[in-house]
Amino acid sequence: MILSRAEIPPRAAPDRYAIHRALWRLFPEQPHEPRSDPEQPRQGFLFRIEQQQPGQPTRVLVQSRQPPQPHADLRLIASRAFDPRPSVGQRLAFVLTANPVKTIRDAHHADKPGKRRDTCRVPLTRETDQQQWLIRKLAGAAEIEHAVVQPHPPSHFRRKQRGGKIATVGYEGILRVTDPAALVGLLENGVGPAKGLGCGLLLVRRAPSGID
Repeated sequence: MILSRAEIPPRAAPDRYAIHRALWRLFPEQPHEPRSDPEQPRQGFLFRIEQQQPGQPTRVLVQSRQPPQPHADLRLIASRAFDPRPSVGQRLAFVLTANPVKTIRDAHHADKPGKRRDTCRVPLTRETDQQQWLIRKLAGAAEIEHAVVQPHPPSHFRRKQRGGKIATVGYEGILRVTDPAALVGLLENGVGPAKGLGCGLLLVRRAPSGID
C-alpha cells in the first residue's frame, strides 16, 4: 500500500465529495469503483482530511494500492510504501474518522421517486452506541482496549446536484490484534460507510510503552 500526503486548492475542495473527486486526478489510470456494497474489497483509495480552513489548501492523507501521479491542480507533498505486518496479541495505537450508522426502515420510501431500497441509514449519536459500533466493526480482527470518541460537527456536501449531510466521529485509542490477516483487510479496505467522503481510513502504529 502507498500512503501519501497532498494539498488541494480551496476552489477544488468546497466539501468532502469535491475532495474525493479531486483526489481521483492523482490516479488517472485507476477505474472508478462500481461497488454497491461497502464491504466489497476496495480497489481505489481511502483518504482522511487532516486540515481544512476557509481560504486555505485542504491537506489530506491518502492511502492507495497504486502510486499517485503528480497533477498540476494538486500538490503531492510526499508518498511512501508500507507493508503492515501485525502479530497476534500486538497492541497498536489507532486513529479513525468514521460514519457510525444504523439501518432502519424508511417509512417514506414510497414518496421518494427513484429510490430502490426501503431502508435508510441514520447516524448513531450516543457515545455508547458509537463505541459498540466500532467494537462490532473490528470484531474478528482486533479487540478495543480503550477508545476516545470525538463527535464532529455535521458536514454538508453536494453530489449530482443534490445536497447531503454526513455526521462523522473521530476515534482514538488502543487495540489488541486477534487476527492479523483480518486486520490487514480492514487497513486495506477501510472501516464502515462513507469512504468516498473521507471516512474509514484506519491508521495504526505501535502503542507507546507504558500506555494502558
